[in-house]
Amino acid sequence: MKNLPFQLEIIEADTNWIVSCASEYGEALIRVPAPYSGSELRSALASVQESLARSYSPVVRGASVSERPVREFGERLTEAVFREDIFLLFDRWRSRARAQENPLRILLRTNGPNLSHIPWEFLVDPTRDDYLALRVPVVRYLRLMDPVPPLPLTLPLRVLGISAQPNDLPALEGKREGEQISRALLQECSSESVDVHWLPGDRWQDLAKELRFGSWHVLHCVSHGGFDEERNAGYIQLSGSDGLSKKIYASDFERLIADSPNLRLIVLNSCESAVGGSEDVFAGTAANLVRAGVPAVVAMQYEITDKAALVFASSFYERIAQGVPVDRAVTLAREYVKVEQESLEWATPVLFLASDETRLFSLPKAAPTPPIAQGPDPPQAPRAEVPRPAPPPAPRAPSPRLTQRALLAEIGPCSDLVLGPGDLLAAACGDGAVRVLNADDGALYRQCLPVQRENPVRVAWGPWRRNVASRHNDGTVVVWDLETEAPARVMNVGEEGDALAFSADGHWLAVTAKDRVYVYNAWGARVRDLPARPAKESRTWQRIGGRGRIGPLAFAPGDRHVVVATGDGLVRQLDVRGRQVAVWRHPVPVSCLALTANGLATGCADGRVRLWSWDGRLLRQTDHRRQASHLVFSEGASALAVCDGDGSVSLWDLRTGQLSLVAELVHQLVGLAFVENGRGLVTCTRAGRVERWSLPHRS
Repeated sequence: MKNLPFQLEIIEADTNWIVSCASEYGEALIRVPAPYSGSELRSALASVQESLARSYSPVVRGASVSERPVREFGERLTEAVFREDIFLLFDRWRSRARAQENPLRILLRTNGPNLSHIPWEFLVDPTRDDYLALRVPVVRYLRLMDPVPPLPLTLPLRVLGISAQPNDLPALEGKREGEQISRALLQECSSESVDVHWLPGDRWQDLAKELRFGSWHVLHCVSHGGFDEERNAGYIQLSGSDGLSKKIYASDFERLIADSPNLRLIVLNSCESAVGGSEDVFAGTAANLVRAGVPAVVAMQYEITDKAALVFASSFYERIAQGVPVDRAVTLAREYVKVEQESLEWATPVLFLASDETRLFSLPKAAPTPPIAQGPDPPQAPRAEVPRPAPPPAPRAPSPRLTQRALLAEIGPCSDLVLGPGDLLAAACGDGAVRVLNADDGALYRQCLPVQRENPVRVAWGPWRRNVASRHNDGTVVVWDLETEAPARVMNVGEEGDALAFSADGHWLAVTAKDRVYVYNAWGARVRDLPARPAKESRTWQRIGGRGRIGPLAFAPGDRHVVVATGDGLVRQLDVRGRQVAVWRHPVPVSCLALTANGLATGCADGRVRLWSWDGRLLRQTDHRRQASHLVFSEGASALAVCDGDGSVSLWDLRTGQLSLVAELVHQLVGLAFVENGRGLVTCTRAGRVERWSLPHRS
C-alpha cells in the first residue's frame, strides 16, 4: 500500500517563519509572523515542561490537571503553521489519502535557533480536536543525500540492549524494561525469529565490542543523558572503569555505527537525547546517529519516567515485531502511554528518519508445511449420477416487527434529533437548549444553553463526540464544545434556510441560505459560496414563481462535494466551485435524503422512496405511500428505515426489496436513527418523547 508523505518545512527568518509544504498533490509556501518572540518562547517552553512534569507527579496526577499550557502552546503553533494555502493542501492531502486508504505521515524539518527546541509533537490537529501526533505520525525528517537503504533481513531479528547503572546517578529500571521488551517481541515472534540480548556490562568497552563484532539490527539503550551547551553536543551516560558515570558524546557513536552495517534502528531511552543545538540540528545525539548512517532513531526530548518508558517500549517493540512501519509503531505506542499513564509523556519520544522509508524490517513469514506425499488412490468404479429432487422453496420470512424496548427520555418539544459518535443523541429543543443524551439509557450527557439566541431548529454532529453544531431561528450557527458546554464558534449565516451538515472528517460545515450553500472551515471562516442552481435555471425558477427553501443537504463521500435538494424536484451534486457534477430528477420536490458510499436514497412528496446510483441511475423505488420525512441507512446499508409525516416507521430490506410496516407511532417524528449495529432504532417525536425499539435479527 502506497504511503503519502506530507513534507512540512519551517524556517526561522528574523521575526517571521517561512512555512512550506509539499505532497504529491501540490506545494505551498507562506510567510507568517513568529507566534513567539525569543523570550516568549523560552517562557512558554518552561511552562510546557512544568506541565509535563506535573502530569506524572504523584501529588498532581493526570494530564488533564495541567494540560492547559500545553494545549494553548500547541494551538498557537497550529494557528501559525496550518493556515492559508498550507492548510488547504494539508486538508486535500488527508482527504485523498483517506479516500485511497493509504497511510499518512508528516515529515517535519526545521531550521533556526529557536525552532530546534520546540516540541512539535504537541501540534494540535487542525481538523480534529486532538493532538496531531496521536493521529498521524509526526517524524523529524533529516532528508540525507544518501540514506541507508532498507536491510534485506535474514532472521532472526537481533536486538541488543544495554542498561547503564553508574554508581553516582539515580538507578533506572533497565532490567525490568529489558524483560518487557523481550516478552513483547517473543509474544509475537518465535525464538527463531527474534534474538534479544542484554549486555551484562554497561561500559563503553562492552558496547563497542558487541556492536563491532556482532551483527545487530536494533540497539536499545537505557541510560541518563543530556545536552552539553559548551560543546554543543548531546551525550548519554554509561559507566566508566571506576563505576562512575562517563559521558559518551554523539560523535563517539559515529565510529561504532560505521563498523555496524546491519544496524537499522536505535532507541535511546535517555533524557534529552532528542535535543539539538541552537545552530546545528545534527548536534543532538539522535540526529547525529542518523547522519552517521542509522535510518531511524527514537529518542527522548524531555525526562521520562521509568513507568512511561516501560509502557512505550513494550508497545513499540510489539508493533515492530508485527512488521508495522516504525513511524506507525511510534504513534501507536504514544497512544498506549497516553491511555495507560494518563500523562503528557506520550509526546516525549521523538522519531528521527533519514528518509521517508519507514519499513526497516520485513519479517519473512514461515513457509507453509508441504503436504505429506502419498501414493495414488486405488482405482474405483465410476458412480452413477442419481438425480436429486429440487429443494422446496424457502418460506418467506415474516415482516420484521419492532417491539418497544424502553422510553429513554422525555425532553419536551423539539425539532430535530440526530445520532452522533459513541451512540450519543443530540436534540434541538423548544426551550432553546441543545441536549445530548446517551442512546443506551437516555441519561443526559450534556446540555448547551444559548445566550440571547433563538431556539435551535437543526443539529449536526462532527466525527468526534466533542463537537455538535446547531442552527437557530435567528440565522446563527453554533459549534458547541461539549466538554465545556460553551460555544466554540458562532457564525451568522442568514435566516432563510435551515439545512445543516458536517463533513465526515469534521473540517467543513455546510449550510443553506436562500438559494445558496455556504461552507465554513474549522475556524468558522466562510470558504465557499456555492449557487444551489446554475444561474440560468435560477432565473427561470424565479420567473415562474418558484418558492420553497433548498435542502436537505449532505456531504458526498470524500467530503469534496455537497449534495442538495433544490425544491424543484432535483437533487444536485456540486463541486467546490459550485459546478454541477451530477443530478437526480424527481417529479415532485424531495423532502429527505440519505447517502452511502454506493449511492443515495430520496423521499418525495409523491410518497415514493427511490434508490439511486452515484452516476444518476434509478435502481429501485417503492410503491406509493405517504410522504417520507426521514430516511436512515443501517450500518452496511443492508436496510433503510423510512418514516412518514404521520409517524409510521417502515423497514426496507434492500436485499429482498421488501418494505414492511414495523411501527405506528401516531405522533410526528423529528428524529430516527439505527443503533446497535442495525439491531435497533431510536425515535423522537415532536413532543420530545425519545424511545428505543428492538429489531429482530435479520440473517
